[in-house]
Amino acid sequence: MRSWDVALRLSIVFAIAALIALAASLYEVDRRDKSSSETAAATLTDLEQQVQILGDQIRILTNQLDASERQARALGSQMQGLDLRLRALEENLRSRR
Repeated sequence: MRSWDVALRLSIVFAIAALIALAASLYEVDRRDKSSSETAAATLTDLEQQVQILGDQIRILTNQLDASERQARALGSQMQGLDLRLRALEENLRSRR
């Protein structure tokens, strides 16, 4: 009878140890999940900020491109005007000779 009592008590001790180990592992898994969720949220926030920055940069570059195209058109118009003026001066010079 004494051996059954010792075996029962030893089984209870092992069962309690197993429950403690199970609880600790569940706590660790939960902690890792929360940590992963927080890390994922931080990463998502960083990505959103980078997308916002890239969007702003694209708008700036688009505005710069538009300004450059307007400037190129204005320079083209000036070149046409100067070309017409040069032709008129050359024609005037030929007629004086």
